Amino acid sequence: MTTFKLICCAIVLTCAMGAEAIDVGAATCDITPDVHKYKVPMAGYGARQGKPATGIHDRIHAKILVFIDGQRRMALVTTDLRSNTPEIKDQVVEKTKDLGFRRDNVMISASHSHDGPSFFPEPFWQFQFGKYDPAIVPPMTDAIANAIKEAVKSAAPAKIGFGQKKVEGFTHNRRWGYDTEARKKAGEKPAVNPVLSVLRVDDMNGKMKALLVHFATHPTILGADNMEISAEWPGAMKDALEATFPGIVALYVNGAEGDQSPAGAKGKDDFAKVKDFGTRLAAQAASLAKTIKAQSVPFMAYTWAKPELPHLEFSEAARKGPYRSLLPLAQDALPRSAEIQVFAIGDLALVGLPGEPICDVGLATAAAARKAGFDKVLVLGLTNDYIGYIVNKKEYAHGGYEVDERSYYGPGLGTFIAKEAGLAAAQVRETEERISQQAN
Repeated sequence: MTTFKLICCAIVLTCAMGAEAIDVGAATCDITPDVHKYKVPMAGYGARQGKPATGIHDRIHAKILVFIDGQRRMALVTTDLRSNTPEIKDQVVEKTKDLGFRRDNVMISASHSHDGPSFFPEPFWQFQFGKYDPAIVPPMTDAIANAIKEAVKSAAPAKIGFGQKKVEGFTHNRRWGYDTEARKKAGEKPAVNPVLSVLRVDDMNGKMKALLVHFATHPTILGADNMEISAEWPGAMKDALEATFPGIVALYVNGAEGDQSPAGAKGKDDFAKVKDFGTRLAAQAASLAKTIKAQSVPFMAYTWAKPELPHLEFSEAARKGPYRSLLPLAQDALPRSAEIQVFAIGDLALVGLPGEPICDVGLATAAAARKAGFDKVLVLGLTNDYIGYIVNKKEYAHGGYEVDERSYYGPGLGTFIAKEAGLAAAQVRETEERISQQAN
């Protein structure tokens, strides 16, 4: 018998009893910190040694989709950040609770730009990314909360469509250089899943309102030498989509990007490469979006769980290396439980995970959600919290950066997370089917 260990779990399903469609609203807000007024270290590269940003190359944003059925609602918040923290979610929820938002129906997912602000309060993370002025956080969450309110006000009956296609040449497996001989001997092949997914939202007259793009790879075209705030290639991609379809809100969510890095970017310098990559991926997304037929979606659902994580465990190489001295800080900073969320929009499940799942873990998570009954699944990494890289037993044995410097819960974390996500998806699906039968 399977056990589902939770600190807390909430499941809510909404079903549009006789209604044509759920309401959808979209909004955008600027969350760029003032790098001249505050000390703003940049997250993503320890090689920056916690130095503060020197300027702003391009503004960073949060984009919001709100789904409403009667008095029930859920908000998907996407951010141009390396990762999100519980502090950000706590503040956003507190500032929107009057509209009916709580931890269980707000999902905040980061793009993983390595050129946004670092705002980790724990010494463990500050050792790696630098100390910051806590005053930068409330203006960001104020902006997000106000954008959620704007999205609620703009919400109207909508049609929703979904499409996917493979786009070769945009990503590669960056871990293939580790333990190469052992990999070859075992007959392994690089895990890559270059699938581009698009969720299209139209008004009831067929006019496009928003596009949500999902593609799994790191925004790491810019290196540690860049000291200017930037949304990286996801920002360039969203800008290009909004220029292609004037008046829409373009959103981006990352996937199982833990071992995926961008490929094929061209340009005279790194910022030119960022624009090239983002613009070309936007063209692929725009082409796909034009083929998607949006339809009324009669129901939505959400679930929120906070399972207890496996015990803290550093790899052997980490224990022998510089991270040995950080163990006390890690024990103080790293969570013992973390959020897993599922947003269901018709037969599409958005599964939010609190870290960086590698490709194989993403595929296992999607398979678990499909087994629960969902035809379509998007795995969203970097959602609500950050617990490091989420790897499986096979990749853990190969070591390397993702294991020896960013994996904190042992070799079984990937299997554990995929299983827990599948259990959460199954609970949503069971409740969904029961209420659907009652409605009919």
